[in-house]
Amino acid sequence: MPGQTDPSTPTPAEIWAAGDYADVCERMIPGLGARLVELAGVRAGEAVLDVAAGTGNAALPAARRGAAVTALDITPALLEAGAERAAATGLELSWVHGDARALPFATASFDRVLSCVGVQFCADRAAAAAELLRVCRPGGRIALIAWTPEGFIGQILAAVSRARGAAAPSPLEWGRESVVEELFGDAAEVSTSRAQVELAAESAAAWVDYMAAAYGPLLIARLALRERGAWEPLREQLCEIAARNDGGGEGAFAASAEYLCALIEP
Repeated sequence: MPGQTDPSTPTPAEIWAAGDYADVCERMIPGLGARLVELAGVRAGEAVLDVAAGTGNAALPAARRGAAVTALDITPALLEAGAERAAATGLELSWVHGDARALPFATASFDRVLSCVGVQFCADRAAAAAELLRVCRPGGRIALIAWTPEGFIGQILAAVSRARGAAAPSPLEWGRESVVEELFGDAAEVSTSRAQVELAAESAAAWVDYMAAAYGPLLIARLALRERGAWEPLREQLCEIAARNDGGGEGAFAASAEYLCALIEP
């Protein structure tokens, strides 16, 4: 990562540029963005904003429905990869570099505002929630998917956070119904549900090693912890968590990762 001098204190853009997030999405959660688009009820001709869009896991399915899609992310490398994916399939989207805490759009600009396991990683959830509400038109919808604290990915992220001694607010709070209600309930009707997505690999250890090489937050943690000899104990713990969540039977690994769906109607 150009310009990075201390792997223990990267910027958010550096975290998500690390590894290969596009591959993670395509291997692990290829249908999750389409599920969010369905939840939001995206229709042709609507103005849609995908916040913390990454490489377009939700933005591209929205564009396939004929919506006018704007994909925003804090990481230029992911926007570039997303634009390449869109061009390869003949889809036209607007790719915008920006921060969820201060969206560079006018008030009430979008019919649908989406975020698929993205905005939950914003450092200031109150500011991000206020911005999602601000840019959504009256009568529009905000639709979010977030990993829950209790689910497989939630357990993995919590273990990584403990190992690193992270003091920042947990992104997993977005996966709690009470927190979503607190963030949006005074200004909108909020409905939530939980669902699961299957994450597959050759084995629990293979899943951990793949994610530690390809998923930015885990890769960055591996680099930082390895410097002080703390990676192997965490890897062992992550393998144990993965094994406990393995429902694939003999010869294959398949863990069901729980996520929260939230539909917010201002």
